[in-house]
Amino acid sequence: MVLPPDKLQKAFKRVEEENWMLRAFLKGQDPDEVDNIVHNLHKELFEDYDCIACSNCCKAIAPIVKGKEIKVISAQFKLTAAEFKNKYLIKTDEGFIINKKPCPFLAESGCSVYEHRPANCREYPFTDKEEILTRLINLVENCAVCPVVFELFERLKKHYSDEFESYKVEYEEIWGNEDEYEYDDEYDDMEEWEADAEFFDQEDWEGLVEYRRQKAEKYPDDSDCQWSLGEAYVLNKEYEKAINILDGLHKKYPDNPNIQHSLLDALFAIGKDETAINWIIKPSILRLDNNILDYCYNFLKKKRKPRTVHELYLELYCEGYPAFDDNQLMDFLLSDNRFTITGSTDKSYDCYISIIKR
Repeated sequence: MVLPPDKLQKAFKRVEEENWMLRAFLKGQDPDEVDNIVHNLHKELFEDYDCIACSNCCKAIAPIVKGKEIKVISAQFKLTAAEFKNKYLIKTDEGFIINKKPCPFLAESGCSVYEHRPANCREYPFTDKEEILTRLINLVENCAVCPVVFELFERLKKHYSDEFESYKVEYEEIWGNEDEYEYDDEYDDMEEWEADAEFFDQEDWEGLVEYRRQKAEKYPDDSDCQWSLGEAYVLNKEYEKAINILDGLHKKYPDNPNIQHSLLDALFAIGKDETAINWIIKPSILRLDNNILDYCYNFLKKKRKPRTVHELYLELYCEGYPAFDDNQLMDFLLSDNRFTITGSTDKSYDCYISIIKR
């Protein structure tokens, strides 16, 4: 049964940690299977649910409003697009978003711009979209906003009941000793992933460097803590510092791919390449060639559904270090007549690639 909106926050706090465990568990499941299960639950749960009566998302989320949508909605209020932006929107890296919560267009009877509401509102909570495994962080967070998403997660736990219970036992055995992971700084009350996530969400790379530096100093023999500091230096564009740390770590842990890849990130960022390092174990460098085309073709041939360019890029990342970004990969795939695309070519997340079956 779907919870009433006013009961959601209390219920979410009770299961939040378990939901993050479920997210980690689902990452190891078959992507197509997860898509099918979630899509079926979406259809079943939303079939009789009154979203307008709930309106929780209108109270808690600031949606993105795009150019054409701005023109249509501003016309409804007899405002110019510029006047509408000044009154109702703020500019962010993702585009224009509504500047207030609850949404200023939320009336007692529901959304006052419902017929012209932005696509970001229309498509929320995105549980009918493809590639659910790439959306899990947002979906866990939406469990605190949307009663249907909360219920969907509870039903996922029941679907995977035995497997998930076994996974939770293993998870607790590995991560159950929280004292080992406490830090004597302002983030003591956070889980490790929460602190990292906060810095990443805010793109506060200086803060991330300082946070990880404290960890590295406290755990000098922990290779992951040392590598994560090097990664933070790369993100903060302190490439020489990153190279100094990571090159030393490579000498101690020559087969660690995380260290290799972060070191390569720093080298390529300053215009150097892999030949600048005396490798103990040489990393596998992937470059755009026929081997990449064949790998992508054979990967897609085994899939029922198209895959995003970004997903292909992540698959390649597991094979070695791609000396190219996902947009370059997209252009390269489109140069081969074995592949076809659907969706937008503006972002690799939205560009779906499939093979042309002959």
